[in-house]
Amino acid sequence: MKKLSRNGENIHFYVDAKIEPRLRVLPGESFSLETVRADNMFLNQDNPVFRDHNEVMQTLANPVTGPVYIEGAEPGDRLAVTIEDIRLGDSGNQGYYTYVPGQGLFANPFAPEAYPPDTRFCEVSGETLWLKIGSQELQIPAAPFIGTICVAMKDRVTLSYEANKEMAGNMDCPNIQKGTTVVLPVNVPGALLSLGDLHAKQGDGELLGCAIEADGVVTLSAALIKKGDPRWFDWPQADGNGRTGSICTAQNNIEEAIRGAVYDVIKRIETGKGVPFMDAYMLAGQCVQIQICQMITGACTAYAFFDEDLVNSLNR
Repeated sequence: MKKLSRNGENIHFYVDAKIEPRLRVLPGESFSLETVRADNMFLNQDNPVFRDHNEVMQTLANPVTGPVYIEGAEPGDRLAVTIEDIRLGDSGNQGYYTYVPGQGLFANPFAPEAYPPDTRFCEVSGETLWLKIGSQELQIPAAPFIGTICVAMKDRVTLSYEANKEMAGNMDCPNIQKGTTVVLPVNVPGALLSLGDLHAKQGDGELLGCAIEADGVVTLSAALIKKGDPRWFDWPQADGNGRTGSICTAQNNIEEAIRGAVYDVIKRIETGKGVPFMDAYMLAGQCVQIQICQMITGACTAYAFFDEDLVNSLNR
C-alpha cells in the first residue's frame, strides 16, 4: 500500500494547486497518510501554552499531508473519499487540549471572566482517554476523526485552517471518521487531496476552540463520481455510520451554516430520490438532525443529516 510519511516535503500549510503532488493513486486504491499534530508540535512540557490567540495565528498551525493526485479526476467530477481507518498517536507523541485567551466560545468581548492559558496533555493511542479535570482523571472513550480534509481550488490559495464549499478544509465534523465517505468537488486535474488536524475527541461546536488534538495515520481510498452524475452536490457530503448528511461553513453565522447544510441535504433527496422539494422539506422538518461542528474564531460549521436507512427507503 502506498504511503506518505510526515516528513517535511509532504507537509504543507496552504491549499494551493501549484503544490506538486507527493503521491499518485488510482481510483479505489487504498493508501495511507501520516499526519502532524495541529500545533505543528509547537507545544511541549517546556513550552506548554499559547499566550493568546495572536500567538496561535503567528505560529504555523494546522499542517496537512499531501497533496495526493487521484488518476482520472477531472474538473467537474466529484471525489468520494472513504475513511478506512484512523490510528492516533502512532509517533508516540501525546495529544493535547488547551484554553487560549481570545479563542473559543467565550472569547472577548463575550468572556465573563479572564483566565490564563491552560494546556492538558494526554495519551491518545488507545481506545480510552484520560482527561485531567481538577484533582481527578476522568475516563472517556476516544472518538477519532479528521478535522481538515481538502482539495485544491482552481484559482485561489488559502491557509489550510480555512473552510469553504470549493475546497472543504477545516470543517471539524466528527462524522468524518472511520467508515464515512466524504464527497468533495474536483476543481483541478487529480483533485490534489490533503488532510490533517486529527482529533481524538471533540464536543459539539469545539467550544473550547480546541479539540483533543493528535497526530496519526489515516488509511483511505478515493472513488470518482464523474461529471454529469444527476445526484445533487453543492456543499461537501459526509455519508456513513448510519448517516446521510451535508456540511456547510459560514463566517460568524451559525444560522447560515445550518440553513446551508439543511438545504443541501434536502436537495440531495429531491434530485437523488426524485422526491419533490416540499415533500423532502416536510420530511426534514420532522427527521433531520443537526450537529454544530465548530464555532471558533469566526468559523461556524454545521452538519445536517438524516438516518441512512430512512433515506435508502425512499425508492427513486
